[in-house]
Amino acid sequence: MWKRFPKYRSTVALFVLAAGIVGFPKLIPNPYYLNVANIIGLNTIIVVGLNLLVGYAGQVSLGHAAFYGIGAYISAILTVTYGVPSWPALIVAASVTGLIALIIGIPTLKLRGHYLVMATLGFNLIANIIIVQCDTVTGGPSGFPGVPALSLGGWTFDTDEKMYYLIWLFAFLAILLALNLAGSRVGRGLKALHGNESAASCVGVPTKTYKVKIFVLSAVFASVAGSLYAHYLSFVSPKTFDIFFSVELVTMVIVGGMGSIWGCLFGAAFLTSLPNVLHSFDEYKDIFYGLILVVILLFVPEGLIVGVAQRWRASRTARPKDQPGLETDQAGPRDLAPPQEKVNIVGSFASQVQIAPCEPILRIQNVFRGFGGVMAVSEVSFDILRGAITAMIGPNGAGKTTIINLICGVYRPSHGTILFQNRSIERLQPYQIARLGLARTFQNLQIFDNMTVLENVMVGLHAKTNNEFLVSMLHLPAFKREETQIRQRAMDALAFFNLENHADIPAYQLSFGQQKRLEMARALAPNPQLILLDEPVAGLNMTESLEIAELILKMRSQGISVLLVEHDINVVMRISDKVVVLNYGIKIAEGSPHEVQTNEDVLSAYLGGAV
Repeated sequence: MWKRFPKYRSTVALFVLAAGIVGFPKLIPNPYYLNVANIIGLNTIIVVGLNLLVGYAGQVSLGHAAFYGIGAYISAILTVTYGVPSWPALIVAASVTGLIALIIGIPTLKLRGHYLVMATLGFNLIANIIIVQCDTVTGGPSGFPGVPALSLGGWTFDTDEKMYYLIWLFAFLAILLALNLAGSRVGRGLKALHGNESAASCVGVPTKTYKVKIFVLSAVFASVAGSLYAHYLSFVSPKTFDIFFSVELVTMVIVGGMGSIWGCLFGAAFLTSLPNVLHSFDEYKDIFYGLILVVILLFVPEGLIVGVAQRWRASRTARPKDQPGLETDQAGPRDLAPPQEKVNIVGSFASQVQIAPCEPILRIQNVFRGFGGVMAVSEVSFDILRGAITAMIGPNGAGKTTIINLICGVYRPSHGTILFQNRSIERLQPYQIARLGLARTFQNLQIFDNMTVLENVMVGLHAKTNNEFLVSMLHLPAFKREETQIRQRAMDALAFFNLENHADIPAYQLSFGQQKRLEMARALAPNPQLILLDEPVAGLNMTESLEIAELILKMRSQGISVLLVEHDINVVMRISDKVVVLNYGIKIAEGSPHEVQTNEDVLSAYLGGAV
């Protein structure tokens, strides 16, 4: 039952967490343990935000201790030095921290891998130096004392127990908002960004914008925790916010499980409590952190919570050895049903534009693209007709995939024009082109392995939907309406490709042929005007190739234009209305399949003198 209703699992877990938060001080009234619980709550707030950045968006930051410190110091300075009430000070601190994160994030998040890690680490070091050196404002290395307790009306949070409830209220809200975001259109976009940034952009995710937004959001989470910390301890010191604490925060994310919001709670609790358990070995704390990190990365790289959960689910769903699984396509009569019997999914998000069938939907005019000293495409021009299947063929290295990448905005032409529905698109970003009604598949499969089959198709609808961060985190009515539409649309696309029974399994568990169909379902889901199919039958057997060919014909019959890049000449000649032939980046022929088959240049360059 729980497997069928995952949203109820989260709801029950939230109720259990709320009950645990309320009951803990009554069951364990010891002030020392309350203090530890409060620090766990503060760390949970930071780690939840950091996990959205690291675990979902795939952007590793070693600078979040700095945002924690900025929030603490701004709140402390505003309340003590300038007499600003504590709650407005907290809001100002969060706003200023978010602005700093925005200024830092725009250039920094253009970096990747260890360059990004080093840049954020450098920011943490710089922030710590500024705090130490500006001693007239911050108190310098001696710290900043006298921060007043938070108060609300006549209620002052001046004891461990009172602050416990306040801190854990914020921690609970952080978990709730993060869960809402993770299960939304934005969350899927972030996971797609983590899985493959280029593919995510091509399905409509504004990857650069999302990286900056999630960076700012995670910094605001850290700032709020810092403000609560300052008002809780009434004293802040630069030592608390050094680079080693940033490393601890990332370790908490990894221990709990990257991409697991509930794992954040475990990771924060485990590593915050560890020094108290090993207080006799405090000088070896960093060594213990390192050993824990190495052990987890070696044996459960997905994190303890995620790893244990995955192994438990695997043990419950394990098949007998002789029972077939997803590694083979058990294609019964339903799998081989003719396209006429499949679901017609066109038209639920956008109406088809009725234009004469022979009018070009896309025009490529004198396009040239080189890479260094290598010419990939030279002065290529051809039209893709609306409602037709246009095939592009040629030997390996002829420039076919380069043309697709130029159309989708992955590359920009050195010169030339690309017009989609009479609009120039050669200077647009991939996600902007996707929003115009153009979708694609990839020569090398680009399935998001960190998502389910259904989520893979749902993220394909990103360009056709609108809900952003605030609506997603708060689950406003607009979110629920759009999410229902997205899910139904995605299920229709899966049904078109006979994958609806696999909707809830991880995409990587599908067979190769099923993954090919999944990628096509993701491209078809947003009801595009034009689909670019890059070798859709490569690696498939004859039966699977014929099925894909029939599905492509079915798409054309529903008014979708197709650009087909394919090496299987039998498929090309069987379903294409027009064929364009490239050789060494130059167009050498264009015409009907029959005309191309009898063209001497084509026979010589590509078909080997025979059809």
